[in-house]
Amino acid sequence: MNKNKILLDYIYDKRWCSFKNEISSDLIEDIVLEAKSFDNEKKFFIIGKAIIKNALPQYFIMPLTSEKIENEVPLKYKGHEYYDALKSKSYWSSLMTEIALDKGFVFSNGFKLIYQSWDGFDFITKHIDDISKPLNAEQSNSTIIVGDNIFAFKQQRMIEFTKDANPEVEMNYNLMKTGCRVVPKTYGHLSLINTTGESAFVGIIQEFVPNNGDLWELSREKLLSILSEAFSSQSDIITLPKYKKLSELMHLVGHETEKLISCLSSFSGDKSLISKPVTLSYIREYKSELKKLMLETKDNIKNNINKLSSDMALNIQEILQNWEKYISKFLNEKFNKISNRKDRGLLMRVHGDFHLGQAIESKSGAIKFIDFSGEPNLDFSARKEKRSYMYDIAGMYRSISGYLPVVVTKRFATDENGTINNEKLLWANSTIKPVIKNLSDAFLSEVDIDKDWLEIEIFRRNLYEINYEIAYRPQMLFIPIDNLKALLLSTQESNPKVQKRK
Repeated sequence: MNKNKILLDYIYDKRWCSFKNEISSDLIEDIVLEAKSFDNEKKFFIIGKAIIKNALPQYFIMPLTSEKIENEVPLKYKGHEYYDALKSKSYWSSLMTEIALDKGFVFSNGFKLIYQSWDGFDFITKHIDDISKPLNAEQSNSTIIVGDNIFAFKQQRMIEFTKDANPEVEMNYNLMKTGCRVVPKTYGHLSLINTTGESAFVGIIQEFVPNNGDLWELSREKLLSILSEAFSSQSDIITLPKYKKLSELMHLVGHETEKLISCLSSFSGDKSLISKPVTLSYIREYKSELKKLMLETKDNIKNNINKLSSDMALNIQEILQNWEKYISKFLNEKFNKISNRKDRGLLMRVHGDFHLGQAIESKSGAIKFIDFSGEPNLDFSARKEKRSYMYDIAGMYRSISGYLPVVVTKRFATDENGTINNEKLLWANSTIKPVIKNLSDAFLSEVDIDKDWLEIEIFRRNLYEINYEIAYRPQMLFIPIDNLKALLLSTQESNPKVQKRK
């Protein structure tokens, strides 16, 4: 039995890691903790280092307190009980008193935790004594609200040391400089500096936007309600008035996405931030990158095909057998069309992980976009690469058209015992299809679309989704597989008008 089992169970249950699969597979060889006490040794800022078999170590942050937190299961470790410090009303105040006012603190291993202000220390000083409370687990298990909904402090769980600026910090800072109004205002961030001078992004302090929730949750619940109502009334058709507000919301998401793209394309200063035209050399490099990803995906499918259901394996075999015929032909056609154009598009920094869960609806009905750290499976250099803005559009489009209907219809057709009613599932899939098309088109209609780049980025997104689902949710693999087949056979659900960004 792993000597750290109690600690690993706690980390797993509290979701303070991204290596849950490694924990389940008993691949954690050791957990090394470096703790710094504060608030008269009542609270502890803990840096964790997970030593993983046949993999690089992973660092994580785990704030604990010896104060008893009601309705919280403690971590029983080394003879004492500890609780999640983010649940403490005084966590913000005691941490920032130590970090911001006392200019940081140093761990015994030489690491230093510091606060870097973007808006002056007067703001922090004014609110240093405010109480804090956590957001609920559905929104975030690592974010607290400070004061009377004044601002939010997002504590990172996983951290990565680097010489380069963290994408989350870099993107938010430069969006703030552009005066971008579709993202929350940022006041500053916490960094952890190691002994070699590398830094890790630990937390960010941003304006709190009173909201109705993220659009993934809102859309899912609204569609589920609409489906249930149609089923009860024995209607096979859901008319527009039934989901008009949801359609209007997707129009608004597209409209605000266009504003975000404008902000991203107007970065100035550092060459790594400034947008630039697509060149023929970039097209060759990106085509090569996608071909490499194609081969990796193909090998991943072959190596894991025995883990899939027979129906899914058969479905995937059809793609494998026609891999070169369809995929190479698809890429060659798309890239050749772009190469022969006078205007090949624009490369810019992008959000990188753009989907419904990254958009919140404020109480006033505005849309704000959050979490600019990029795709979590990519290293920092890959997250910072300039891409066509269709990279983000494809992510949101797939969220609406690919994953949303599957999650909604499956939940609708599943009874309280977890059994899926296949008859209800078939009905739901058929009934919701035109609704999803309308929502997808509503989003796309508000954005300048480059159809060739959009299809390339949807293709890339499909490959990413296939690899992700194989690793974590093989039962969901049919979603990207079905869309990839449809894309390659030129049977996309939408056919947006080509427009060029100037």
